[in-house]
Amino acid sequence: MAHHHQGPPVDTEGKTGFRKGGAFLIGGLTSGHGVFHWFTRSFEVMMPEVRDAFNLTGVGVGGIATTRELASGIISLPGGIVTDMLRKYWGWVLAACMALFGIGWLVIGLSPIYPLLLVGMALVAIAASIWHLPAMSALSHHFSHHRGSALSFHGVGGQIGDAIAPVATGFLLVVLAWNQLISIYAIAPLLLTFLVFWAFRDLGKTAGNQAQESTPKEQLAASRALLKNGRLLAITLVAGLRGMAFVAYIPFLALYLNDALQMSAQARGAHLTILV
Repeated sequence: MAHHHQGPPVDTEGKTGFRKGGAFLIGGLTSGHGVFHWFTRSFEVMMPEVRDAFNLTGVGVGGIATTRELASGIISLPGGIVTDMLRKYWGWVLAACMALFGIGWLVIGLSPIYPLLLVGMALVAIAASIWHLPAMSALSHHFSHHRGSALSFHGVGGQIGDAIAPVATGFLLVVLAWNQLISIYAIAPLLLTFLVFWAFRDLGKTAGNQAQESTPKEQLAASRALLKNGRLLAITLVAGLRGMAFVAYIPFLALYLNDALQMSAQARGAHLTILV
């Protein structure tokens, strides 16, 4: 996994221009994080419409969440190892994630059949999972003495997306069908791909100049050592149980609000905003 930088804070300001400034780095990565969360929470508001469009049972609805979590989980560990190995290409990785995210949502919006919807959901999950790896590694590296603050800003971006998206999506569903809205949403990350590449194309190169790169053998050895860490495994177990409950709860909450309480899309969005 990524080596932690223990030296003095890395100077990201100065001769390389404002793109290397700390504020620009945090602002850019935080905004990108917000985009990923915005789309995820928006889809949860649309769940009743998605269910009706594909005539899904409860198992079908659960299959969407299961596909997302499986794709995200399977890619996380190898994705972290590969991300460390591709340190010099973090900008490319981030841009590719944003593009794949947009493609995934476009597939979902245009899907005529349920299996294709699952393919799109898997693409979305993979892109979101990989995005976090270089983004958080870069923040940890560039703000080694203020790591907690930097990562908290990154988290705030996601929380803003979580808070605004359900309400906005609820109102937009009044005038647009769910698949039309998703297709329109998909345009944003596709366009942002170019901005992300411009903003972060030198990100990994800067980090690589300050830290010795690891060989694949060293990366695998470090990963095996982590798997033997009892405390880490315990934390992972607790996080997994919490995540399992949350993932099982949210998709069906939207259905409950729609079916049992007869809430409109706007009311659904407002209630999901309060929850998340």
